[in-house]
Amino acid sequence: MIDRTLAKRYAAALLKVTDADGSTEEAEQYLLALKDAYLGNKDFRGLLSQPRIPRAVKKAMLRRIFEGKAKPSFIDFLGLLVDKNRLELIPDVADTFDILSDASRGVVRVKVRSWRPLTDAQRAGLQAGLQRIAERKVILEEIVDPDTKGGLLCYAGDRVIDGSVAYRLKAIGEKFRELQKI
Repeated sequence: MIDRTLAKRYAAALLKVTDADGSTEEAEQYLLALKDAYLGNKDFRGLLSQPRIPRAVKKAMLRRIFEGKAKPSFIDFLGLLVDKNRLELIPDVADTFDILSDASRGVVRVKVRSWRPLTDAQRAGLQAGLQRIAERKVILEEIVDPDTKGGLLCYAGDRVIDGSVAYRLKAIGEKFRELQKI
């Protein structure tokens, strides 16, 4: 819980700086790539979390990775994480920054889980409907899951719209159980 709060503070601070210098999308890409490397490479994660490695060495390593690519504000941000011994927050900061960045641009990402791939017409209709509800631009991230058994599930942050056949069958079963009690 405390880590999420800290990650949100760091992400919000980075967003403020990157909005000011016009590098939000770039920072988002680099931060998500860093998150993937951190989570996907045990040696890299171990190197960054090793307390015996001096902070200056960690900073130099991160600087070398991003120098010439990322803006100095991003590299300075990574240096701050090193100085504050908060490199373990990289995944949470990246996820939170992604959400905050989308919100600042008026975008909401919706994960759509369906039992088969959506057709272009279904995708367009769903996107238009969700944009009316959210009153923002909607970017769909599709996941094909045969266990959905028809229909679809939409996830936007912590909100879920369940239009799956499995959910509908469960609701019908509950109504039948209620009727049996009468």
